[in-house]
Amino acid sequence: TAAGHMQEFACFTDFDKELVCHWKVPAQTDCSKEFLLYYRVEPYSEENSVCAPENGKDSLCTCTMRRAYFVSGLTYILALQFNGTDMWNYTVAPALVVKPKAPQNLTIEKIENGNFNLSWKESRSPSPVLSGVSVIYEVKYWRKHHPTEVSVRAINYQAKSFEIVASSLKRGYDYIASVRCNYTSYPAYWSEWSEEVEFHYGKYYYQVTAEDILRMAVPVSCILIMAVSVICYFCFTKCVSYVH
Repeated sequence: TAAGHMQEFACFTDFDKELVCHWKVPAQTDCSKEFLLYYRVEPYSEENSVCAPENGKDSLCTCTMRRAYFVSGLTYILALQFNGTDMWNYTVAPALVVKPKAPQNLTIEKIENGNFNLSWKESRSPSPVLSGVSVIYEVKYWRKHHPTEVSVRAINYQAKSFEIVASSLKRGYDYIASVRCNYTSYPAYWSEWSEEVEFHYGKYYYQVTAEDILRMAVPVSCILIMAVSVICYFCFTKCVSYVH
């Protein structure tokens, strides 16, 4: 049955040169031998083209359909075959399944206040449809070898940098950061996460704060008070002994 051989069918496009459709299949499935995806583009074509899917990661069959450019109003009429038998039809409008390209050139540097400035470049599709569309970002960073401790920060304004506050980090550890983006007017998909950048938060980057001074001052003061008390006690007992 269709449900037994494929699940989670979805399509997305970078609105540049390709539309990608994928679906989940059982392990050991040979996508190119068992499936064919027929498609036509309305209103520009009345004849079907065919895409032979490839095996992708996570047990996915993936079909990539390329064209010279994308514009608003395009509709793809899809028909999926399994072992020569029509399984089902599907219609997708590329403008409704835009997936941005991941940000590029991610860099990070320490700044004067002791924090870290993460910056990147937008990788926008050249399509005029997306020209001027606002982009939002998500930043994530985590301690290396501890990915479950990930911190995610949303940037809901036009920006191409983010300041990672040193107080959110643990000294003496390596950290990894990455960024992804989404179009506010085409929010169907977030981009993939960008390439990662690594940085180190150690003593060299540490800046003493008032909170640190207070945290150190309390135990030191207690120790000094105890030391003075002990010295006074011994001095007092010695003086008493001398008088007697």
